[in-house]
Amino acid sequence: MATVSLGFLSANSRGHGAHYDDFLRLVPEQADVQIIPLGLWQNSLYDLEGKTREHIERTTALVAEHGWDGIALMGAPMQVQNPGHVEQLRSLLNIPATTALESGAAAVKAFRASRILLLTPFDDGLNAMLREFLTGQGLDVTVPETNRTDTSREDVTSTERKSADEVYRLAVDAFESASDVDAIYFQGAPLNPLLAVERLEADLGVPVVASNPAMFWHITSLLGHRLPSSADGCGRLLREWPARV
Repeated sequence: MATVSLGFLSANSRGHGAHYDDFLRLVPEQADVQIIPLGLWQNSLYDLEGKTREHIERTTALVAEHGWDGIALMGAPMQVQNPGHVEQLRSLLNIPATTALESGAAAVKAFRASRILLLTPFDDGLNAMLREFLTGQGLDVTVPETNRTDTSREDVTSTERKSADEVYRLAVDAFESASDVDAIYFQGAPLNPLLAVERLEADLGVPVVASNPAMFWHITSLLGHRLPSSADGCGRLLREWPARV
């Protein structure tokens, strides 16, 4: 029987994909993780603006149905486009809830890092919102310009077609162009770094945080559990399981 049962709720309409499979492979057997899509956007991530009511209704219904110990809200664009949404949701829950951005910030701080390179599949507009949120968490954020002005479904899903070598090279090039960063944070699971995390950590000498493992580490830690992973490629966060700051 699993030690902890968790719901990972995605704002999009897909509950499966290579990046989800790579994440679930890292989850130790003591945890039961269910990834469920909420289906709140179809064409553009900007469609998530104003979806607070629908998100809360679907989330609270799923929590009541499944009886999870805690939940993780996948999808940073939902949080940054709907100020106050997460706080409103938490007021209606009797279990802990974390978000992608909160978990990523907490994971970076657990490594005593504060100057991060942020890598995402999003456009410059959403990246600016993410940077503002993370700056509010006390982090110094460098984010490369993408020269994109919209984040359509095709824009996001095209990043899933990047190989581990391509993601590795993208990160190395961005790291070499950045100045004085002490961690890399991948936000947005479709830009899937999970097959390159340990190679990047070894070659660049900094911790590499990815959003899905960060949410698992954070919500499980909030519940008082320590469930490090021994899976190949899990990276420092899940292997070392640093304490929250």
